[in-house]
Amino acid sequence: MTPEVNQSLSKRWGRYFSPWMWSGKKLATLLFLLSSLVVLSYGGALLEVFSYLQDLREIRSYSRVVHGIDRITADVRRIQSGRSGYLLSGRSAYLVAYTSGIESLFRDTEDLRSLLARTGSVFGQAELDALTSQNGEVLLPMARTLEHRGLMETRAHFLKVDHAIRLPDTNRTLQDLRFRYRHIALIREQNARKHLLRTSGLFGLSFVLFSAFLGLTATRITKDISSVNRLVSHLYHDARHDLLTGLPNRACVMDALDRCLEDPSVRERGLALLYIDLDGFKGVNDRWGHDKGDLALQCVAQRFLGVLREGDILARLGGDEFLLFLQGCRDPASPMRVAFRLVRTLSEPLEIAPERVYLGASIGIALCPDDGVSSETLLKKADEAMYRSKSAGGNCFHFAGQEESGVGDAAFRSGLPVRMQGRTALSEDPPSGGEAGNLPEPEDPRSTG
Repeated sequence: MTPEVNQSLSKRWGRYFSPWMWSGKKLATLLFLLSSLVVLSYGGALLEVFSYLQDLREIRSYSRVVHGIDRITADVRRIQSGRSGYLLSGRSAYLVAYTSGIESLFRDTEDLRSLLARTGSVFGQAELDALTSQNGEVLLPMARTLEHRGLMETRAHFLKVDHAIRLPDTNRTLQDLRFRYRHIALIREQNARKHLLRTSGLFGLSFVLFSAFLGLTATRITKDISSVNRLVSHLYHDARHDLLTGLPNRACVMDALDRCLEDPSVRERGLALLYIDLDGFKGVNDRWGHDKGDLALQCVAQRFLGVLREGDILARLGGDEFLLFLQGCRDPASPMRVAFRLVRTLSEPLEIAPERVYLGASIGIALCPDDGVSSETLLKKADEAMYRSKSAGGNCFHFAGQEESGVGDAAFRSGLPVRMQGRTALSEDPPSGGEAGNLPEPEDPRSTG
């Protein structure tokens, strides 16, 4: 359908005719109408088939009647020929033809009467009854004895035959009957052709309607299946992602971590787990409400994603806790640089109209295989390191096992201004440009001592 036709239809009807987009009662009504039309058209086609077969049976019956009449007509001609030949020549050979014609006449007449009785036709019954009357039953035995009689007795027999059968009238009657039955057979042939044409049309209509029914049903089922697949995909996505930030949730990131740890080469390539807890987030909820807190979480997620590499997995565990999964981190310096960028990206205030919110991040880092080779162990070690960062004043990071080595967070804090180290979420005094902007990335704290 061209755009011009679509536009004209939309102007005329106000909307497109798109039944494959229907649903509910409207679609059920359309499918019911289509199925009803299919059943009616198919049923009509079957009735036309039965009528066509009935016409064919009648045509064959009437053709047999016409053939029987032709045989009786031939018998009458043979009788007349034998009679005329004997009267003119007196030869007994003509009597044989005459006698055989009489016998064939009565035999063919009986056969025709039986055929008419089977077909239920009434045309010609009286005429055929006249041919097989009592006089005919008497004349047949007499005709068989003509060879032993004289010419006078034979002429007398011919007179009786003329009185009983009246061959000229019988011949005209037979011709009239033949015309009648032949005409009826022609009418039945015309009706059979009409039934055949109607059968073809109804079968074609039923096929078109059934194709439309199947096409509409298949299209709707396909559309419903696609909708169900999309719904399942959305549900699966929602079940494994945080609805507020769109980040993977705990189940999703732990599954990814378990799959990665199943790879034997992970001990050579290395793996890091960063447990992140926001500093000062509770004050945001207490002062401005949970709506502002949700906006703050969304802004933090976007900032974190902006400083991560492709392939790094950031997840929200719940509340103000995040988990970062880094692969290919055999050297501790790599996760340390990532942790520094995460803390530094929160040095700028969050613009949550009309407020400016300051947050920090306490981060715990666990390395595989140094700190463990199972997801539970790594998560526990990263969580413990994060709490050490919290205990150290927040807005810093700790490695798992850093406390045992005697190294605190001084190495990291040495790269941060003093004002940044103690900043709270509700501070109204933003850092200066040098403090909030170009902070130097620290050295690896594990390299000291």
